[in-house]
Amino acid sequence: MNSLSLRLKDSNLSQKEKTTKRQAIITSVVGSKLNSLYQINNLPDSIGEKNCENWLGSVSLPVGVAGPIGIIAESESGQEQKNNQKLTEYYIPLATTEGALVASVGRGSKAILNAGGAQVIVEKKGMTRAPVFECEDGAQALELVDFLGGNVAKIKKIAKDTSRHLKYISHQAFIRGRCVYVRFVFDTDQAMGMNMTTIAAQEVAVFIEENVRGVKLLALSSNVCTDKKDNLINSILGRGYWAQAEVILPEKVISEVLKTKTDKLLKTHLQKNLIGSNIAGSFSQNAQVANVVAGIFIATGQDPAHVVEASKAFLSLEKVKGGLYASLTLPNLNMGTVGGGTYLPAQSEARKLIGGGKNIEAEELVRVTAGACLAGELSLLASLSEHTLACAHQKLGR
Repeated sequence: MNSLSLRLKDSNLSQKEKTTKRQAIITSVVGSKLNSLYQINNLPDSIGEKNCENWLGSVSLPVGVAGPIGIIAESESGQEQKNNQKLTEYYIPLATTEGALVASVGRGSKAILNAGGAQVIVEKKGMTRAPVFECEDGAQALELVDFLGGNVAKIKKIAKDTSRHLKYISHQAFIRGRCVYVRFVFDTDQAMGMNMTTIAAQEVAVFIEENVRGVKLLALSSNVCTDKKDNLINSILGRGYWAQAEVILPEKVISEVLKTKTDKLLKTHLQKNLIGSNIAGSFSQNAQVANVVAGIFIATGQDPAHVVEASKAFLSLEKVKGGLYASLTLPNLNMGTVGGGTYLPAQSEARKLIGGGKNIEAEELVRVTAGACLAGELSLLASLSEHTLACAHQKLGR
């Protein structure tokens, strides 16, 4: 058997028929039917055409629900309008096999709701793709940078021509030797938009090669984007969506819901998230953002590999009169409500769960994700402060 025998290019067969044949091939190899893995119920034929090559089956993950959490959408308008904004309650679907995670986010959500809700601000930074171009020498590299700056209008048109949902936002250019790394930033509407930006960057690269003598595209992605890898540029400049959730927790909520005290939370945050992260050489300061982001990403059809960047989040705690100010900044949430796996039935319904039975837009999904992550931070820090983490996992995770 080789890889070609699994691809089954017979055009007369549907994707599900190809999958059934592929399952028979694998069964003959391993010597038994993998019945749980072979599940294809409720999955459309299109998944084998655009989401997963050599489609064999599916892996089911349990989805728990936390909440409700109270979210207040921040406005760019004045304080008077902000005070009149309505608190909205959301339930949060989390795909996970880690016991205690849903309970943790649930407790944090209750604390936030009882405190009057979390104020969440969202800013669209745009999706990036960063090709690298090889020039003849450093002087020509500078020439390329100048060319890009002088042809923004043309670049905008090229991008728009590739998709009616795509808009050029900006670019940054970095020179290393005779190579130029260009980080293009695009607004991708409701899609996470990595494929859209890739196609647009390819067309811009063709334009550059045709108009700047001697310049060649070396690679369409240069790791300056940066996509699904540890990096600082996205923490500094943002990618996808930048979001921040903040809440003031009264002492009563901290005591009755989180079962701890303000001073204990502050001390644990200092030693764990700040000093502990510094000792470890971490470029972010949070307790468990990756847990919550991964759960929401998988449940709602996002690309789970983007958890790498999304987990670079920064928690701030301050003691204020009568309680605690808490904020969580997430500079890099790559999320969408169209494209990729977002159209799959269960994932679509998970987003409807968030929207109270209605479809939601990407910004609202980001807003709820930020609030859920803050909820998870507060609950875990409370558990650590009171030494209840181990017993919670022993009770819920076994």
